[in-house]
Amino acid sequence: MMTTRKFKRRDYENAALVAVRESRLLTLFWARRCRKSTTLGSIAFDEMSQGVGRTVIAASASLLLGTELVGMTLTASEQAAIVTGEATAMQSIFEQRADGTNVAFKCANAETQKVYGHMKPEDFADLYKSSKLEMRLYFDRNSFSRLKVIAPNPATARGWAGTVLRDEAGYTSAGLENDLRIATKPIIDTDPSFKLIYASNLCPDDRHPFFEMTMPAADAELPVNPMGNFYRSQTGALIHRVTLADAYSAGHVLFDDKGKPLSYDQFCALPGNKLGLDVSYKLQHVMGGAAAIDLLALLTAQTRGARQCAFVFVADESDFRRALDLLRDLLTQGPVGVGFDVATTEGEQSNPSSVTVTERVGNERIQRLVVCWKERKESVQKHRIREVLLAVRGRAAGGPPKRLCIDGSNERLFADGTSDHVRDICPVQVVVSGESITPPGYDKGTNYKTYLGDCYCAAVNENRTTMPSDRYVKDDHRLVLKTGGAYKCEVDNEGKHGDTFDSGKLAEYALNGDSGYTFVPLPANPLQATRERRKGEVAI
Repeated sequence: MMTTRKFKRRDYENAALVAVRESRLLTLFWARRCRKSTTLGSIAFDEMSQGVGRTVIAASASLLLGTELVGMTLTASEQAAIVTGEATAMQSIFEQRADGTNVAFKCANAETQKVYGHMKPEDFADLYKSSKLEMRLYFDRNSFSRLKVIAPNPATARGWAGTVLRDEAGYTSAGLENDLRIATKPIIDTDPSFKLIYASNLCPDDRHPFFEMTMPAADAELPVNPMGNFYRSQTGALIHRVTLADAYSAGHVLFDDKGKPLSYDQFCALPGNKLGLDVSYKLQHVMGGAAAIDLLALLTAQTRGARQCAFVFVADESDFRRALDLLRDLLTQGPVGVGFDVATTEGEQSNPSSVTVTERVGNERIQRLVVCWKERKESVQKHRIREVLLAVRGRAAGGPPKRLCIDGSNERLFADGTSDHVRDICPVQVVVSGESITPPGYDKGTNYKTYLGDCYCAAVNENRTTMPSDRYVKDDHRLVLKTGGAYKCEVDNEGKHGDTFDSGKLAEYALNGDSGYTFVPLPANPLQATRERRKGEVAI
């Protein structure tokens, strides 16, 4: 329930309005029930009142009724209530701001262009919910600026022009949000007067872009403040954070179901509020989503790897030569394990192959090189993995890799052929992830996919791994989920499928796993080579 019908602005609301006037890209990271929709309405009114022809796009995730939001964190009835609240707040603030000014506030149907002289609240809400609402400020009979209220859609976002308000940006699906950001960011690059304003409370999924975008630095001090707190997040975004405690310090009050005012402590103590307290009201970035790799551990590993590791996505042979040069420059004399996750490419959206070269220095695993490519010719892939192994063997000290582990789960024939092609350089082990095993510390049998995944996640999450700082590696690792004890992966729209995660876990096993493998140099007789490989190779 809103605290007042007149929407008297609090200190943090005024702070937000000033910040928007000075910044082109801002995130309002506000707790629930702190009048975010009202403030967005004020921001929209300010933008539109600057002059004729101004356009504001209000793209609210709440309008995705029945799709991305329902069944994720909100019920259909809760979502409908949010939409109705947004519509009511928007209408009230526009009517109040326009009252007594030289502009006239009118509503129109964006589809039919019909202009309404006066609208009942229910009619206004219906237009809002259907994404057909266009709110206009008329400077004279024919000249106006406008606000279009729509549901966020990547397919149409490229056609938006003007200031964009992304309400409930934390409550789209992660994939949709990534697509929207790619589509909407260029909008403000085309005109210095355009702005892009995100707004939401914290989403519960720590893999969501909004979660990462709003994460403060580990040493950030954010005391209770009636103005809220401004800070730069770990991604560099400008954030205005208003927790419920901040809002209460500015005079904000919430009420119980009988209409009685609640103190902040009383509100927090109510059983119905405890479940989402940290996320919705205290805005605390609590890790614990379904992602197998912890976000903070991953960011820490990548921060360390900025000068010690390299990532290259190979588009042509010059990229691959550059990757080899980087590997030679970065390697020292520690033991090395190499993991090769194989993919045979048939199209642009197919999964890439991935190779990770991990060196152990003390107790730290340093991924000196992660290299990916999409290549349909098996001969090229075999040549590339051989060149990687030769680069390791050719270093000044430390010798060849301890082992190469190749994923042979789906490409067994190719894995076998690659093994024969490179095993004169170092030991090779083909990994079949579905094979059963009962490793030490496990109460019952599992498979190597789970076992190797557990070992790798422990190495990263326990701060023993250093990896390349590229966003590709981070995004690819965060696609991997662990649910019900099993590892699963969501494919993104670029074809990433946790491939660098898989090559990383193979490299971890190649470096630290105990296979009992005894290296035998490649005999001249190919048949003998195959027999020797079968003796020494452990198929997992």
